[in-house]
Formats: sequence, C-alpha cells, structure tokens
Amino acid sequence: MLRLNRPRPLVLQIGLLLVAAPVLALAQPPLTLEEAENLALQEEPAVAGYRERAAAREESAVAAGALPDPMLITELMDFPANRPRLDGDDMTQLRLGLRQTFPRGQTRSLRREREGLQARQENARGDEAERAALNAVRQAYLRLYSQRRTVTLLAINRGHFEKLLEITERALAAGRVSRQDVIRAELELDRLEDRLTAARAEKAEAEATLARWIGSQAARRPFPDELPELGMPDDSGIDHHPLLQAEDLVVADQRRGVDLARQAYRPEWSVEVTYGMATRDVRDPDRLSAMLMLDLPLFTRNRQDRDVAASRREAHAAEHDRELQRRTLNQALGSQQARWQRLREREQRFTERLLAGSADNVEAAEQAYR
Repeated sequence: MLRLNRPRPLVLQIGLLLVAAPVLALAQPPLTLEEAENLALQEEPAVAGYRERAAAREESAVAAGALPDPMLITELMDFPANRPRLDGDDMTQLRLGLRQTFPRGQTRSLRREREGLQARQENARGDEAERAALNAVRQAYLRLYSQRRTVTLLAINRGHFEKLLEITERALAAGRVSRQDVIRAELELDRLEDRLTAARAEKAEAEATLARWIGSQAARRPFPDELPELGMPDDSGIDHHPLLQAEDLVVADQRRGVDLARQAYRPEWSVEVTYGMATRDVRDPDRLSAMLMLDLPLFTRNRQDRDVAASRREAHAAEHDRELQRRTLNQALGSQQARWQRLREREQRFTERLLAGSADNVEAAEQAYR
C-alpha cells in the first residue's frame, strides 16, 4: 500500500505565504498623499533633531537665569611662622565663610531671554524641516505615481504592438505587405520593450526614494486612481514662513546681545560673610565679618565700548540676512507660481486638443490596419 508523505510544517507555511502574498498585496488599501505625508513626519530625524535642540535651549534658559553658585571660604589667619602650631599664638584664627556673586545689571534675565529666543529659532527651523520633508515626499509620491502609470500604459501598449506584429506577419504570408513592414513592426515592438525596461528602472528608483520617507512596505502599496487637487501657491503667508520667522528671532537675539553688552558698564558685586574663631583657648570672642566687593568699570574705551559696537554690527548683519532671506523666498515663490501656471496651461492643452487628436489618430490607424 502506498503512503503519501505529508509536507513538513515549515514547507507548508512557506507555500501558504507565497500563495497569500499577492492576495495580501491586493488587499492593502490605497496609499493617499495625505497618509504618505503623515508617515513621513512621524519619525523624520531632521525634525526630531531640531525639536531636541529647542528643548535643550529651554533647559539652558532656566540655568542662565540662575545665580552663580556660592563659594565656600576657609582661611587660617595670623599663623605664627616661628611656631607652626594652631594654638601657638593668641592671634591665630580659623575663618569660615560664604561668598555670593551677583552678575551685572540685567545680565541674568537677558541671558535667559536669549536662550529662549534661540529655542524658538530651533523650533522655527524644525517647522522648515517639516516643510522640506513634505515637499520631498510629495515629489517622490508624484514621481512614483507617474512611473507606475507609465509602466501600466506601456505594458498595455505592448500587447497592442504584439498583436500588430502578428497581423503584419499574417499579411506578409498572404502577400499583402512587404518584409520591410514586418521589420518596422518588430523595431517598434523592440523600442517599446526598451521604453518599458527604462520605465521599470525609474519606477524602482522612485519607489526607493519614497521608501526613504515612509518605509519600503508603505511605498509598495497601491495608489488611488485620482490625485488630490493641488492649489496654486500664493504669497499670503510669506511673512509667516518658518525661515523668515527664524531670521526674525535671530534679529531679536542679536538685539538682546546689544543690551547684554551694555550691562558691562554696570558693576558686578559680591557679598562675603565669614565667621572667625581663635585656635587657642583665650577670652577673646569669636569674630563675624561681612564684606561687599564691587568692580569699577571706569576705563571702557577699549573693552565695553568695543563690545557694544561689535554687538550692534552683529544686529545689523542679522537684519541684512533677514532681508536677503525674504527676497530669496519671494523669488522662489514667483518662479513656482509661473511654473504652476504653465503646467496648468499644458494640462488644459493636453486635455482639450492633444489627447482628443491622439484618440482620433489611434482610431484611424486601427481602421487602416483592419
């Protein structure tokens, strides 16, 4: 009696996966442009890096507004050189104290404010990174959409050209056409095969580009039949562009730098309190001392004046950079608006004239071949 060997569980699982893979691929919902954008922004490292830097600046702002750490003072006074003993002289004292320094003027608040402005700069650059990511994923999505449609259309046309070659060969056998007509049909089919191969290569490249933003699994999902309508870019929000906002914050930061440099004209002061006690058992009481120390910014020509002048130059340079950025954005916007308008005109021309004429040409060619 013959016995049938049962397939191994692993082999059976692999076979089921191979059979079910095409079905699962077809069962996946279409990947919309909005979903691709959301996937691209979920784990974009450039955006996350800017957000982390902004959070770091916010932490630094708290530290910048705090007072310097106090200093512990220990001092041995009037130690006798000829009798090196702590209790060798009635004048020898051991002193302990604390010293607290207070920075100049509004230095702490200005430093805290500058750190906060720099945190906002990082957030604005993060917003620009989000825009750049959205632009890149849209370009990749539309390119892959176009290449998939191109491959599909070329594959459909290949069937038509194969049928045309078959009809031409039959006509040659019947003596109705020449060998040159057959060769020409073969050349057209070879050219189409070459275009199809190139289109498949570009499709694979476009899919890899999109996979960099949303992952390879999502990039292999099917696309919807219709693309979303993309409106014409306008200049209503140019002043709220993240790059301009970042430049505005840089200007504000540099102006705070001017205010910070002016604080050097004010004195920095310290308070010191010490407690002294004799190292020898004497009747003199313990001593308590307090001291106030101020630096005197009297000669400001070569330091404070120069620092303020340099800070003003930096602020003016930031203002010029902001104006340059605004002009660059306006130029890019004008170029995109003109390109968008020309593309709309080409789309209208293709829809109203070229596609209709091509359809008539195809119909006439089919009738001629019949």
